[in-house]
Amino acid sequence: MKESIKIFSQDLKNSFKDLLPIIIVVAFFQTFIIQSVPDNLTSIVIGLTIVAVGLALFIRGLELGIFPIGENLAIDFAKKGSTFWLLLFAFTIGFATTVAEPALIAIADKASVISGGLIDAFWLRMTVAFSVGSAITLGTLRILLGHPIQYYIISGYILVVLITFFAPKEIIGLAYDSGGVTTSTVTVPLVLLRWVL
Repeated sequence: MKESIKIFSQDLKNSFKDLLPIIIVVAFFQTFIIQSVPDNLTSIVIGLTIVAVGLALFIRGLELGIFPIGENLAIDFAKKGSTFWLLLFAFTIGFATTVAEPALIAIADKASVISGGLIDAFWLRMTVAFSVGSAITLGTLRILLGHPIQYYIISGYILVVLITFFAPKEIIGLAYDSGGVTTSTVTVPLVLLRWVL
């Protein structure tokens, strides 16, 4: 029990450390630019504390439950030698973690509200999740084929920039934000499981 408390304390400390840059930026702008203290400062502090505790519990849960299962699956798939099942696993892990990503859920809900329902939150999440799953599948295939990563990265950036010129300007910001939020607390640790291979 003592060891568990020590580990959780370290996780909690790391969570607060991860939140510190956000707190500093918000505090700076609130103090020096807006020059006022928010009315609900107590609830903000309580909310940040809840976020830090939740993040620490979440990370501990990943390390105790999800990581061992994912690592074992990845090793078993690699031993099995079936490229199809390995690629399907890569796609599924990318898709599932992105669908569960809290930041994506939040941005999809906000996009739906701001657009007056023109952008459906569910389908936005599914589209982004499908894209992330496909990217992880391509990345896994790249590893299996032994191709240099820079060709994929450069090609991907060129493709994204070209598509940006043809996309409706109303969705460009949302598209970039939706892609950016997928590199968050849920997705990144689970997607890294494929590197076990």
